[in-house]
Amino acid sequence: MKNEMSPVTSVYFVTLLKAYLRGTKTRQEVIAELRGVTPMQHKEEDTDTEVSRLLLRTASELNEDYYQDIVTAISNAGDTTPSREGVIHQLEAMLTGYITPQQLLQWATWHNEPDTEDGVSFFNDIAVDYFCTQLLPASFEELTLTQYKQALKIFQTGTHNSLKDKVALVLLSEKERQRFLFYLGDYIQGHTSPEQLDVYLLHKFGMDHHSFPYMSSLSAIMHDPGKLPALLHIAAMDA
Repeated sequence: MKNEMSPVTSVYFVTLLKAYLRGTKTRQEVIAELRGVTPMQHKEEDTDTEVSRLLLRTASELNEDYYQDIVTAISNAGDTTPSREGVIHQLEAMLTGYITPQQLLQWATWHNEPDTEDGVSFFNDIAVDYFCTQLLPASFEELTLTQYKQALKIFQTGTHNSLKDKVALVLLSEKERQRFLFYLGDYIQGHTSPEQLDVYLLHKFGMDHHSFPYMSSLSAIMHDPGKLPALLHIAAMDA
């Protein structure tokens, strides 16, 4: 009796592409799976070709009808958004050397298109949104290994408070930590009003003093600026 491999349908490729787009499979994991399905052609391009194109090309080599099946399914899907689980998986892969920082950037920014609102409508987690649409694109050249490790720690926090996580991601930068001390220091010393503080909070965190998660902590140390560095330590999730 002939031992034949079970037929692979377009659903397999749709599932695999969704896993990449959400981040739960890295580029290398997708390529490894594709090689297990069919001998991939153009292997010299594997390291350069964008993952969705590579997957679509491989699917089309099996069945030319799969291309349209996959495009239609992905276009109508509501579960292709980069996820917290995906960010964690991609960061862990980068930090262990399984993918490069450039491949992390490519994954995180696949949805960022010119003349759009930075993919903001895709996200239901503002910390993931900030990481993918703002932090990595703007600071990729400056981010250090230590900061990547801290970002992973922030996303792995057990509380999963997206507002606090976003604040901590902004505070990865030493420059932003100094701004935090300056603007919040002015506020707790009574030099600025909550509305004036909002100018800083909205610009840096996308929050006003009503939604900023540390306002109660600020109120508790009003006129006691010596306690502000401890609050910075908490907000940056250094502990």
